Amino acid sequence: MLETKNVDSILAKLEEEIKSEQKGLEQTEALARVKEVARVYAGEDKVIPFSDIVARLSTSEDELKIMSGWSGLDDLLKGFRLQQLIVVSAQTASGKTSFLMDMTTRLKDYNPLWFPFEESSDELVRKFKERGQEPPHAYTPENMTASTIDWLESKIVEAIAKYDSKIVFIDQLDFIVPFLGDNHHLNVAKTMRDLKGLAKKWNVVIFIICHLSKVKMDAQPTMEDLRGSAAIGQESDTVLLLWRETTRVDGQVVITDNVNVSVQKNRRHGKTGNVKMIYDNGKFIEQEWKTDAQQAKEDFASFEGVPTKK
Repeated sequence: MLETKNVDSILAKLEEEIKSEQKGLEQTEALARVKEVARVYAGEDKVIPFSDIVARLSTSEDELKIMSGWSGLDDLLKGFRLQQLIVVSAQTASGKTSFLMDMTTRLKDYNPLWFPFEESSDELVRKFKERGQEPPHAYTPENMTASTIDWLESKIVEAIAKYDSKIVFIDQLDFIVPFLGDNHHLNVAKTMRDLKGLAKKWNVVIFIICHLSKVKMDAQPTMEDLRGSAAIGQESDTVLLLWRETTRVDGQVVITDNVNVSVQKNRRHGKTGNVKMIYDNGKFIEQEWKTDAQQAKEDFASFEGVPTKK
C-alpha cells in the first residue's frame, strides 16, 4: 500500500512538471507573438532612433525664436520657443502685469491672447489711456466666464483659429487652481502639467504669472519662494523673477523704479543671470539703475499702487 502511494506521488509530481513546462512553452510562444507584433508596430508613438529625428529636423523649417527685444534677456534665453511654459513672478505690486503688458507690445506680431483674471481687460486698457499710450495689440475673451483648463483651451483654440495667436498670457495661477485644503500643492502640480500640455498640443508659448511666498522686500527672490508648489518651477521651461530695489527716503522704505529681471531657470540653454531695467511710465527699459534717493522717491510716487513700509 505504501509503495502505491509513493508511485502516485511521483506520478503527480511528474504531471505537475509536465504542466509547468507546457505553461512555460505557452508563455514563451505568447511572448514571441507579442514581440512579433511589436516589431512591425508603426503607430505615431513607435520607438525610433535619434538619427530619424536628426533627419527630420534637417529638412524642416528653422525653429521659430521669439525675441523680446530686451537684448540682455534675449542673450540669456536666445528667444522664447513655441511649446514653452514661462513663469513670471515677483512680490505684490512689483510690476508683474506691467512687465508682461510691455512684453505684449513687443510681441504684437504674434497676436497675443490675454487671460486677465486678476485685473479686468478694461482696467488694463484704462491704464494705457491714462498714461496717454496706445494699448497693445492683443486679444482677450470679452467676458471671463470660467477658469478651468478646458475653458482656457477652448479660448486658445479660438484665438489660434481666428487670429493665429502664438503667445498666451495668464494672470494668474491662483485663479485656475482650486483650493482644496491639503491637496492644493497637488492641484498646482497638475495645473502646471496641464498648461505645459496645452503649450505643446497647440504649439504656443504660455506665460503664467505666479505669486511668491512672503519674502523680504530688500532681497532678490529665488525659485524656492514661488508660492503653492515646487512643481511651479519644475514643470516650467523658464522662470523669470522680478525684484524692485528698495531704499530709505525720509525714514521710510520705498520701492524704486530699479528693476532686476532674474532668469532663474532656463531649461533650453541652462544659462541664468540678471538683467537690470528701469520702470518708466509703464515701460521696462534696459539701463543702469538710478541711485539718487530723491529720484527714487519721485519714481515711487509715480508707480501705481505701491505701498510704503516703515
